Parts: sequence; C-alpha cells; structure tokens
Amino acid sequence: MPASCAIDFGTSNTTVALCQHGEVRQLAIDPASPEPERMPTLLYFPPEGPAVYGAGAVDAWLAEERQGRLIQSIKRYLPSSGFEGTLVGGTVMGIEALIGGFLAACKHQVDLAAGENVTRVILGRPAQFGTTPDRDKLAQDRLWTAARRAGFRDIGFQVEPVAAARSFERSLDRDVLCLVGDLGGGTSDFTVIKLGPGRIGTDRSGDVLGVAGVDIAGNDFDARIVYKKVAPYLGLFAKYKLEDRWVEVPTTLHHAVTRWHSLCHAKTDKNLRLLERMLRFGDDKPALARLQEMVVDDHGFHLFRAVEATKVALSDQLDTTLSFHAGSIALDAPMSRDELDAALALDIRELEKVLDGLLGRLELRPDDIDVVFLTGGTSRTLRVQRMFEERFPSRVVSRDVFTSIGYGLGIEAAERYAS
Repeated sequence: MPASCAIDFGTSNTTVALCQHGEVRQLAIDPASPEPERMPTLLYFPPEGPAVYGAGAVDAWLAEERQGRLIQSIKRYLPSSGFEGTLVGGTVMGIEALIGGFLAACKHQVDLAAGENVTRVILGRPAQFGTTPDRDKLAQDRLWTAARRAGFRDIGFQVEPVAAARSFERSLDRDVLCLVGDLGGGTSDFTVIKLGPGRIGTDRSGDVLGVAGVDIAGNDFDARIVYKKVAPYLGLFAKYKLEDRWVEVPTTLHHAVTRWHSLCHAKTDKNLRLLERMLRFGDDKPALARLQEMVVDDHGFHLFRAVEATKVALSDQLDTTLSFHAGSIALDAPMSRDELDAALALDIRELEKVLDGLLGRLELRPDDIDVVFLTGGTSRTLRVQRMFEERFPSRVVSRDVFTSIGYGLGIEAAERYAS
C-alpha cells in the first residue's frame, strides 16, 4: 500500500505525520529547528538563490542583513480576496505559489522518510477560515491548489480540532463527551465531540456535535502587547505640525508594527514620505525616529521574539521586563501579569462569547462536558487556561500542544487511505 501523509499547516508552525505500513509517526521535518518536529511557517526569498523555509529562513535572512523577503503568517491571507500575492525579487508571486513552495519543502522531507513519492495527503484546516462561506471556500480552494503545486494528487481536509481530538482519544480509557480547544497563532477553534475506546472502529459520522471558531489567537495577543507597551515608545501619542495646526500622528504605522506579517508591507513610498514629514515637524522626534527605523529596517522579528519571551516569563512569574533591542532601539519596559491580563481582556471576552455560544446552541451546560482537551501554542497562556478552568474545573487537560493536530491528521490519513 502506498504511503500517505498529513500536514498541519499552521499560522506559526507546521507539523507532518507519515502513514506507512499501518503506522502513524510524527516526522522531524526541520533540521534547523531546535524542535525538528515543529517547523516554523516562515518563507525567505533571498536576493539571489533558492527560497529557504522553516527555522533556517530566519538565519538566512539575518545572514543577508535582512535583504530579500521574509514572510510569516501566510496562512492568514488565505481567505482574503484582496490578497492575491506579493512582490518577491521584482515579480509578483501568488499566494498559491508561496504556500505551494512551503508545502513542497514539507513533501520533500516526507518522501525522504518514506523512501517513495508520497502523493496522498490530509491537510488540517480551521473550523472556519473566514467570516463568510465565500471566504471559507476561497481559502480551502487556495490551499488545495497549493498542495497540487507541491506535488500532491489525492488531497483531503479535516478540521483541526477534530484531528486533535482523534489524537487525544488514544489516551482515554472510557467514552467521554469532550470539548477540544485548539488555540494557535491565527485562529481559535472549539469542538464538542464524542470520544473513547468504545467508539474506535465504529461509525463516527455523528460524533462531532458542534464546531465554532474565531479569528483571534496568539498573533492577536502579541499585537495587544506591542500596542500597549511598545507603540508609545514609537511615538503613538506624538503630534506633528500640518500647515498651521498640530495634529495627532496617524496610527496606521503603529498598527502595522503590532503584526510582523503586516510590518513587512509597510515600507511603501507613501509611508516613507509620511514618516519623513512627521519626523521633520513632529513634537517627539526621538520616538518618531524609532518608528521610522522600525519600518525601514524591519525589526519585527526581534520585536516579536522579545514579546514571546515576555509571555513565557509571565507564565512563571508575576512581573518581568519586555526587553527589545535592535539597531538604535533600546526598550526595557516593565510588565506584570495583571497588565497582560488587562491587555488581553477584549480578546478573551470574544473567545468566551464563541465558546459559550457553542455550548448554548448545543443546549449543553459546562457540567455536561466530561473533559476539555487544549492544544495549540496559545493554549499555554495562563489567562486562556483560567478561562477554561473557571468553566470546567478539574477537567482540563493539555498535552502535545504543537503536535497533537498533526498526529490526529495522520490517524485520519491512515483511515481514509487504508485501501
């Protein structure tokens, strides 16, 4: 029987499982990564030479002194009809070509591990790619086309939290009603599903009782932190003189700084002229000079590495310092866990609304849920964990937060392609 595979193509990270000889195993697909089973979803196009994918993309970008194009969070653009591609080396590359190249790099590792050309794949997808059916269909169609470009021929899809549930099911010793929370970099999905050893091998068509999702996740958390702690240091509250009156600096560029994947698009002629004007006539020239440097030199990678370190530190301690040093920028901003909770309050409220809405539609009470399984990197955030613990005390389990979806997709692939 030919081998098949599964790819959890994520906003921040990607994992792959190989299905061969009746077994499912997670693959180490990124030798450059400290955790080879987890490949950062990064694409780098140097001024000359082939593209670099994964953890090596950052090293190559830094070695080239940040020349060329470093792209992250490309998955977020899948449902956007206004984003068809981006300029790479003077040529516009479509989103299907960008993602297809990344998936081809994954497929190369699969083929090496399998010892054969693997053309059958199950791809993960969020509960909803976009807010409308048209956007959702556009996103899945684009991902399907990208997989075809990568060399796959038999392409299927599975909702990511359902895949995570299939992985978690292997650890259960009784049948349960499970709520799966999949909180990644770009989306947060919730699924109520029947799981357990008594259900394996039976008709599973009625096991998924309900699914809900929202485009709020780890990247949005990062954006909140940057806007609160970093943007003021970059002149968020500055003013500049326009003709004969003082006006507030437009916040467009500050919002661009809050998201690494949008900062790389901010260095336009129009924005550069605006920065020069604000710097010339502004009332806080040092801060506006730092904003200009952020945009021109694209310090987004260093900034979001600092933000990630801050979030991790606040998981273990009540206070820390957000230290961001790049070029002439040197920021050391104290931050407490209470400040982090306050910064995330609006996003947590939206997550609660979606979660409670799902239970309400299914006419379920929190006590009806036997176990909650959390996966995805954002599920490690303490405020997120507290949201679940408050509703489902002593029933929350979290494990394999980066690989459970990929392994569950592998189980799905093994079953679908069993013959």
